[in-house]
Amino acid sequence: MAKVTIDGIEVEVQEGINVIEAAKAADIHVPHFCYHPSLSVVGQCRMCLVEIEGMPKLQVGCGTTVRDGMKIHVWSEKVDKARRGQMEFLLINHPLDCPICDKAGECPLQDYAFNYGSVVSRFTDTKRTYPGMDRTAIGPHVVQNMNRCIHCTRCIRFCAEVTGTDELAFFKRGASTEVGVFPGVPLDNWMSACVTDVCPTGALTTREFRFESRVWNLESTDSICNGCDIGCNIFIGQRNGQIFRYRPRVNPEVNDHWLCDYGRFSYERYDTDRVVVPKVRTDDEYLGIATWVEALDAIEKAVRGTTGDRIAVIASANHTNEEAWLAKKLFVDHLKAATVDVMADPIGPIKMKSRTEWLVGAQGAPNLRGVKSVGIGEKTSRTVEELMTRGADGIDVLYIVDSAFSERASDPAVVANLRKAKFLIVHSWDAGHPLSDAADVLLPGAIHAEKEGTFTNLQNRVQRIHQAYAPKGQAVGDLEILRRIGARLFPQAEDFKSIDVFDLFDEMRESVPALQNLVPSEDAVGEYVVQNA
Repeated sequence: MAKVTIDGIEVEVQEGINVIEAAKAADIHVPHFCYHPSLSVVGQCRMCLVEIEGMPKLQVGCGTTVRDGMKIHVWSEKVDKARRGQMEFLLINHPLDCPICDKAGECPLQDYAFNYGSVVSRFTDTKRTYPGMDRTAIGPHVVQNMNRCIHCTRCIRFCAEVTGTDELAFFKRGASTEVGVFPGVPLDNWMSACVTDVCPTGALTTREFRFESRVWNLESTDSICNGCDIGCNIFIGQRNGQIFRYRPRVNPEVNDHWLCDYGRFSYERYDTDRVVVPKVRTDDEYLGIATWVEALDAIEKAVRGTTGDRIAVIASANHTNEEAWLAKKLFVDHLKAATVDVMADPIGPIKMKSRTEWLVGAQGAPNLRGVKSVGIGEKTSRTVEELMTRGADGIDVLYIVDSAFSERASDPAVVANLRKAKFLIVHSWDAGHPLSDAADVLLPGAIHAEKEGTFTNLQNRVQRIHQAYAPKGQAVGDLEILRRIGARLFPQAEDFKSIDVFDLFDEMRESVPALQNLVPSEDAVGEYVVQNA
């Protein structure tokens, strides 16, 4: 460890880290463009210049490692003059188009221009431009505006050092230098949109978010990607209950600063008609709108008098640990259902780079491990696969807790096999899903952005998701649906009196063997890891 003094504040940091990272320990920000903590150091933007006592010239903060006793000045008259000069050079050719730039509001160049730039420019010549390169699609997801580029090379280094695909490079020389793709090689790797995250200007933006919303109009919520079992940390950006984007949230042990394109744009699946009210099939086979009371009455009538060996439940790997725990209480402990199983579609492989290793996602759902850990699928007379392929013959009540439990659930042959049950109950958020039309009772469920709870990823890391906004219409989370049904069928049972997710999680930690060795993570608030895993 090294004791260093930064702007008069003495801090103890790991010896050998650079000045930018050391300054964070003193809660001091060193402005920078080309430096990124997960990419190599090139020291070419010159914005992170700092003054170090004993050194005659200013030093780059990204390329200068600290050692014991070092005294560093991040803010001084000499440093300020150098930064203002560098900003003047950068803004000479940069277009003043912040009002129409998607990066406005979260752009480091914009922020530093206000802090270090001048209201009046001394540059009177014509700005350098790149004709025809102001809206260039360089890949399926990324649009380039070369006029806004400051040549920091973050995007080039990302493709070279993280994905190893090397699609981007510098072309031409001097003032004509431009970033581009090689002929016939589009930017189409599995994490291509990450270049828009590392870009410190609006030079690279995503096609999907382009001109969709101003960033200051979005509300951001911490969550976990539900695309696969890696469990990448994300921010959900939404306005009035409409998701506009997912962005990566830093977690060095899981996804570092990155997010794959599959997960990043998976929110597009929710751009569909939603199930917003319960529906019940009448005697004349019409699936009509109903109240929650009528839906619960129909479920109670179907379940009462039905023995457990004639009840089948298809749980979902999209459910939180808390939802799976309550489902297990209702269907296994109370209803004694003989068939309670869960599955996840195989996908991938999807690779994600943490700070220290590559993780490979192979399941098309975020929480198969967590759902199984509470006892779902532990003892079941029929598997989900058997129900889908051989049919639900002999089943009086088939309860599907999530219509999106598998992509195969949309197959007409699979729907016909599941429909062989005498009575079909389905939770669904997608009004266009075939199971939504096939159900005898359709219950309006919630998507993961509308829930609170936890997922367990492939590292056995338990991570918390947060509700970004309330469910649509009369829809409620699956946890509340299960509680309502449990309270109706078993009014005296304490299990269905309360559904506070934090109380349920504490109860699970005491009862579920897989969760008893959990300890709080040192890397992220609200996250748990298995001790000695």
